[in-house]
Amino acid sequence: MGWPSSTPRRHVVEAILLSDSMLTYILKDLRQKVEGMQASAVVSKEGLIVASDLSEGISEMHLAAMSAILLSTSENLLVELKKGSLDVCIVQGNEGDRFVIMDAGLDFILVAILGNFTRMDIAFTEMRNSARRISETEA
Repeated sequence: MGWPSSTPRRHVVEAILLSDSMLTYILKDLRQKVEGMQASAVVSKEGLIVASDLSEGISEMHLAAMSAILLSTSENLLVELKKGSLDVCIVQGNEGDRFVIMDAGLDFILVAILGNFTRMDIAFTEMRNSARRISETEA
């Protein structure tokens, strides 16, 4: 038996479904705009996957948990060094690929894996736009 359309609970469920599909759309749109983007995800600051556009072989669970740990550690380091707040965190491997994370509102983190030849200026601009759009889904 379904909920009557006027119940608050149904509106909450509909909002969650709309939010999830909107986040997935934002991630797919981001990948189309940034040449060389291999994967992206929206992760909760608690380390849980919220939405993803990941390549095969990437574990959502591991990516989410490690992203949250890396963000928290980077923020704590900046506070300890009195160097302001975190804008973006970049981890680059010896093969040139980059792992980039940034805040996307109060509860979310935007994560991206960028290829060696990805233009970082375009990636950062588009990621910031996507992070703003993601944060707007929280409201």
